[in-house]
Amino acid sequence: MEEHEVRESRSLKVHLRGDDSDGLLGVIEYPLSAGEDGPPLHVHPAHGEGFYVLDGEVTFQLRDELTTARAGSLAFATPGTPHTFANRSGHEARLLVFFSPAGFERYLERRAAGEAGDPAPGSALAVGPSIGAASEKRREG
Repeated sequence: MEEHEVRESRSLKVHLRGDDSDGLLGVIEYPLSAGEDGPPLHVHPAHGEGFYVLDGEVTFQLRDELTTARAGSLAFATPGTPHTFANRSGHEARLLVFFSPAGFERYLERRAAGEAGDPAPGSALAVGPSIGAASEKRREG
């Protein structure tokens, strides 16, 4: 197996870029602080996204289903599947995130480095609130 350089940004590590996998797979390590909301509920029309919990506990939403996963668990959102995640625990968590086909890792690396910009047009479409925002709305109602 060919070795790949691990590239670190402030908050994530890129383990495999699309450039190193003929565009087939991107892999990042993504830390989540205790109580951190993830992104809003969103879809990726052109790529699947897998989440392997390395440490801690992460709540995933796939479509309308919420699941709390611990270290050693895997969640996967096929292209077009609404999904999000959050760390609702009191401890840090870490995810290994897979993108297939690759490419979205470049956007996340730029964002982690503090560079402005949105993902490539059509690569991520928000379709609802984050888990935390949805929970707050339910409590208010």
